[in-house]
Amino acid sequence: MASIFPELDGWDEIEHSRLTDKNLLSLIKATHKLVVSLANLRSSVSSQVGYLQDKVWRLQGSIDSLHSDLKDGIEKLNKNLEGASASSTKLAEALNKLTFWGVLVAAVGVSVALLQFLYQNQIWPFSQ
Repeated sequence: MASIFPELDGWDEIEHSRLTDKNLLSLIKATHKLVVSLANLRSSVSSQVGYLQDKVWRLQGSIDSLHSDLKDGIEKLNKNLEGASASSTKLAEALNKLTFWGVLVAAVGVSVALLQFLYQNQIWPFSQ
């Protein structure tokens, strides 16, 4: 039968002992082994808990650092987006002015060409 506590040396001997004078000494030895196993197990668990607490502490530090870096990155991104928005607005205004003046120059050019056509072909208002 397998032990329910395989890490505890001496448990099986204590569990299956029949208390007699003959096996009293072996029961004491098994109890001693069990106490030593319990002490070793406690020490092992304590060191593992300490190791895991240290890992958790370092992970928390890493998470805090990443959170801070992410926050800084988002703030920089927001500033860049605000600058890009302002630049885009200025560019749109400049393009609107350029388009207005381009349309105005084109209208004047079309008007001059129309007047020249009318004059060369002697069509109203130049006809006599």
